[in-house]
Amino acid sequence: MGDSGSRLRGFAAELKRRRVFRVAVLYAVVAFVILQVGEIVIPALRLPEWTLTLVVTLSLLFFPIAMVLAWAFDITARGVVRTDPLPSETAPYRRPAKATAVTAVIVVALLTVTAAFYVIPRLPGWWGVEAAAGERPEDSRQKLVVLPFANLGSPLDEYFADGITEEITARLASIQGLGGIARTTAMQYKDTDKTVNEIGQELGVDYVLEGTVRWESNPEGPGRVRVTPQLIKVEDDTHVWAQIYEEPLEGVFQVQSEIAERVVEALDVTIMEPERLALTSEPTQNVEAYSWYLWGDRLLMSSASQANAQEAVEMFEKALALDPDFELARLKLAEAHANIYWGNFRLLLGERSDDYQAAAEWLYLDTFGSDTSAYYLARGILYERAGEHDMAQASFDSAQTMLAARTALLPSDARLHAQLGLAYAGLGLRDEAIREGRRATELLPISKDAFAGAALADNLAHIYVMVG
Repeated sequence: MGDSGSRLRGFAAELKRRRVFRVAVLYAVVAFVILQVGEIVIPALRLPEWTLTLVVTLSLLFFPIAMVLAWAFDITARGVVRTDPLPSETAPYRRPAKATAVTAVIVVALLTVTAAFYVIPRLPGWWGVEAAAGERPEDSRQKLVVLPFANLGSPLDEYFADGITEEITARLASIQGLGGIARTTAMQYKDTDKTVNEIGQELGVDYVLEGTVRWESNPEGPGRVRVTPQLIKVEDDTHVWAQIYEEPLEGVFQVQSEIAERVVEALDVTIMEPERLALTSEPTQNVEAYSWYLWGDRLLMSSASQANAQEAVEMFEKALALDPDFELARLKLAEAHANIYWGNFRLLLGERSDDYQAAAEWLYLDTFGSDTSAYYLARGILYERAGEHDMAQASFDSAQTMLAARTALLPSDARLHAQLGLAYAGLGLRDEAIREGRRATELLPISKDAFAGAALADNLAHIYVMVG
């Protein structure tokens, strides 16, 4: 026992003399700094998501190599030199320790090589290998669908009930810890005879939020609104939470916010402060402007025809006339203009590059409404076909910046992911383009919406053509 203890103490002393401990601490500090910088720089440089995993893996794999080099070499005033052994290392009690050290180095080297061959080739995107859909980590979030709230008032108030549903859906969609179903998918269950359990099974959700809306108009004022939501657990059809809200029409935004907050609390979902602020935000203080906005939004939802889009433009313009700071109405106005433009898109396309360039120059930002990505995306596509690569890149870059910000706020909007994928494709960012295009089809597959799902699948095919 004493001889063994002497050998271990001698080996530890030699590690200290050769500064192996010091190198280990320095390596850990440098690796930690690199990882912290990587978490900031990698997303900013738009590098693939697996890049940080690769950095961590390489840091671990190179650690034993650094230890071996620290044992064998030293940095002196003469430069890097081989560390001289002590004369005492030739003593009999030193030899077993030296043999143990050599054995340990060989074992660590073998483990390092084995880990490298096993881990690195399995990183998503390594040498063109992409993560298969079936290999993605399972989404453990609780999933919820907001069904269209039933209108108990006048048939003319149907747009108001649909608007309440959309606003609650949008607020809940901003919660990263909650898996939501797109509004266009949920709308197919409007006036359905299917049970909550049947709907839940078809959509693969854990909870269903449904309810009723009654708008009691008042000739002398805006009237009152009565909203009765109820949260139902699909598994056993039990009511988790229900409430009756009856407020003046001016309080409709507070009702929408409180419903979303109560759902989050009932499902015990942890939210960050920016998400909490998004839940309580009010799009406008002008109730009449909000009513015009809901009319326009219903027109866009009911049909993608140019006639509906043109009428929706008028509704949104009336809303903005009453409240120029109504940003949500401004974005919907841009969407309506975009629908009109894309409906005429084929008329702008020709067979010569001059035709595409002329079409791009005919586009005006005002045509799409102010501050919209559709304008830049359209310009990018036209300029690219015209062979004006620099102009196209500038337009795609502007579209990507705007779409990335909007997608972060509305992560469940399939249409935004599809457009962002086109912008990334225009910039030549293959991995990002395919990721966004696939995400759009996952959010709204053909099985859930035959029309919109097919359009998103076609968009993904177009992305593959663009990126090769």
